[in-house]
Amino acid sequence: MYQGEIVEIGSRADIFENPQHAYTRRLLSAVPVPDPTQPRPQVALNGDLAGPLKPAGYQPPQRQYRQISQDHFVQIVCEGK
Repeated sequence: MYQGEIVEIGSRADIFENPQHAYTRRLLSAVPVPDPTQPRPQVALNGDLAGPLKPAGYQPPQRQYRQISQDHFVQIVCEGK
């Protein structure tokens, strides 16, 4: 979840092995490595995240989910409402 919205849905394996949303990738990059002698897995941090502050009269865009695999979905933002 990011700012109270589900941004990615899937099995643990799907999300840990193939994160699709920028916030999911950032969360996974912050997970501590149990053995500090082992290298930290590299996770791409590309993609911008929307800030929490919205102007007065803000209308949230319609959100939909794109299917990545059988049980793996990621949130997409659709323009217009």
